[in-house]
Amino acid sequence: MLRAGREPAEDVKRRLVAACQEVGLVINNANMHLMQEHDVRWIDVGASLPNWPGETPTLSLMAKVGINGQWPDTVDVRCSGANGEPLGLGPWMKGRREVPFQELIEQLRETLEEREQVVAMAQAGIAGPYVFKQTVWDTIDLLGGMDLFGQL
Repeated sequence: MLRAGREPAEDVKRRLVAACQEVGLVINNANMHLMQEHDVRWIDVGASLPNWPGETPTLSLMAKVGINGQWPDTVDVRCSGANGEPLGLGPWMKGRREVPFQELIEQLRETLEEREQVVAMAQAGIAGPYVFKQTVWDTIDLLGGMDLFGQL
């Protein structure tokens, strides 16, 4: 059971890495995790713009491969509109959670073009959310309003 679907999952991981490299991104990480309770292998790839100053990748791709080896139909694409700031600062892209695999390169290019516009608008003082044809870039509260220091 532990090896079931491993080779197709490795192929998916390589394809996600290649897609990021094709659009000029540098790979931060490429991981595969077996989730036996769900009968899938979870693939996640983090990639950044060249000379990216932050630790958190600019963009991440995620996909699930069944242990039966079936390739995913879609890829979840997430992107930060921050300029290397710590995680959570700056707008995040919403709207590309189910990118068809055959459109991945095109949608990655669109994501990076939108990101450039979002960064420029934010630096010019134009408040978001920033709305595009398929996506909305908006600031999100990653801590969900938690008061981290109130209980000290």
